[in-house]
Amino acid sequence: MFGKQISNIRFSILESCYKIKEGHIGSAFSVLEIVFIIFKKYFKKNFFILSKGHAAIAVYAVMNYFKIIKNKDYQSFCSFNSKLGGHPDSTKLPHLNFSTGSLGHGLPTSTGLAYALKKDKKKSQVICLIGDQELMEGTTWESLHIIDNYKLKNILLIIDRNNSDFRSIKFLDLKKKLSVFCNKISEVDGHNIPKLDKLIGKCLKDKKNFNIIIANTIKGKGLRAIENNPAWHHKAPSKKELQMFKKELKI
Repeated sequence: MFGKQISNIRFSILESCYKIKEGHIGSAFSVLEIVFIIFKKYFKKNFFILSKGHAAIAVYAVMNYFKIIKNKDYQSFCSFNSKLGGHPDSTKLPHLNFSTGSLGHGLPTSTGLAYALKKDKKKSQVICLIGDQELMEGTTWESLHIIDNYKLKNILLIIDRNNSDFRSIKFLDLKKKLSVFCNKISEVDGHNIPKLDKLIGKCLKDKKNFNIIIANTIKGKGLRAIENNPAWHHKAPSKKELQMFKKELKI
């Protein structure tokens, strides 16, 4: 249903990274469908915070697709004086609410924002997208404790579960560990847009509980040479690779 659209966005990310020789393609591809549905349906009425800021090019590409940012700005990715850096800068791109990139900061800021919205009796909710490696950060667990302590129901935590942790300290029984702070934990195929849409919509309608979504994804999804390949964590394609990937994506 969305295959062609997602493939086109994937290739635009590849082109941007090829042009500037910069970008985290693997991480961008793992969150692409999640970001796509958020900006398609849930962005305008809620706050979105990309905690895994190194996947910023995925957000820029989706925002450009939905005409939230201009082609001129998108094409300037990582250029001198560009609004679009390798990590999001909220002073240049207010849509993303907070500057992120240093892992473990997105959930704390999301928690503070959710608390303020609750105090002000605002209806908007906070959608925070973190990477599974951020579960290694103490601030993530401190934030979960705060969310539980203050009974914050207006925050949706989405974890990009692309198994990056398997290359460092494995986070086994993730759902069990999170259940100490949350009893509404769902798992979903993070590349299935209709299922993501249905689940995110359901969680945002649930005003009585704090919800966590574990989105099971593949780092570098969509291209055989990049999928689950650590060499592509921070790497740009060559001209030859770009043409090869274009063919594989059927662009």
